Amino acid sequence: MTRLFRHFVLASTLIASGAAWAATLTGTVMNGTTNKPAAGAEVVLLTLSNDGMNESACVKTDGAGRFLFHADSADSRVVRAIHQGVTYHSIVPAGSTRVKVRVYDVAERVEGITAVMDVQRFEATGDTLEIKQLVTMRNDSKPPRTLMNDRSFEIQLPIEAQVRSGLVQFEDGPPLKQKPVAGDQKGQYHFVFPLRPGDTRFAVVYQSPYTGEALIEPKIRNPLEQFVVMLPKSMKFEPKGAGIFQPRTNTTPDHVEGAGPVRPGQTLAFRISGTGTLEELQGRRKQAQVGQAAPKELPGGGLGPPIEAPDPLQQYRWKILTGLAVIIVASAVYVRRKTRLTPAGRDLSSAQQVPTRSRKRRSGQARATVVDDALVRNEST
Repeated sequence: MTRLFRHFVLASTLIASGAAWAATLTGTVMNGTTNKPAAGAEVVLLTLSNDGMNESACVKTDGAGRFLFHADSADSRVVRAIHQGVTYHSIVPAGSTRVKVRVYDVAERVEGITAVMDVQRFEATGDTLEIKQLVTMRNDSKPPRTLMNDRSFEIQLPIEAQVRSGLVQFEDGPPLKQKPVAGDQKGQYHFVFPLRPGDTRFAVVYQSPYTGEALIEPKIRNPLEQFVVMLPKSMKFEPKGAGIFQPRTNTTPDHVEGAGPVRPGQTLAFRISGTGTLEELQGRRKQAQVGQAAPKELPGGGLGPPIEAPDPLQQYRWKILTGLAVIIVASAVYVRRKTRLTPAGRDLSSAQQVPTRSRKRRSGQARATVVDDALVRNEST
């Protein structure tokens, strides 16, 4: 009887382990533009590992937007859905058996896209002025759609500017290296990157000749855009108009000036002089040189208090950074009729929902910090 019981336990264990090994992952792909299932969408299962990410399987959704994969539920995975040439991603935590991915229709023109904030960091050494500019664009289209064309985001830089590098970040995703493309006119640049519903940040690092002082004449993109200037305390800041800029104290050890919504007729022009490097970035530069991550307690790129909430993706962070960024950069974002391919960003929210404005205010500073860290790492490579 005892021997029979042992055989029964062994058989049950084998059956259970086999069931775990052959676990199924089911999910749905919903079209956030139409609020209907996305039938016929291509869905790819990506498995996370210490070596990066591997494509495990690829299927098509059925008429109800459903799909099914046979995969080990013990592994962490990412599901990628492709809709009209743009990729959307959702993380599947270990042990989960269901996932939802939200996609959006693509259009070459979309209403409801506005600039939220423009942050410019200035550093000067000798005869060179370096500017790190970070622009946050918000896609609040109704119904929500993804903007994609050859110039989805354009930026005007000084005519004499020499672009060093560029980064793009969508929502909570890792910053992806992408240098802006020069336009037909001097100083005109653009990114070929989808503006999905939500926030997308575009960062550009450029240098200009410097004689010890410079007149900066920024242009706002829409009335609600906020503008922030950061420079070392060793440099002087002189606004051309009175009552527009207000000091932002207790943010970073550097000099920070901010301007809220600008009324018609007001100017954001200001003059800077002197030399110096931002103290805020010195620690990050030193850590980047020794291969360390930037400290998480830094206050959101100097624009607000630290984000105290734990990172819900912390246990996947390094796997994502080492694998997902590489694969997604290589994936097709937008396929024009002339078969042109461009790199894609990603969305790591579990249901691809557009965050509420309150959540954006809380997490936007942390996202800006991630971009700042990436910019500093670029300097060291």
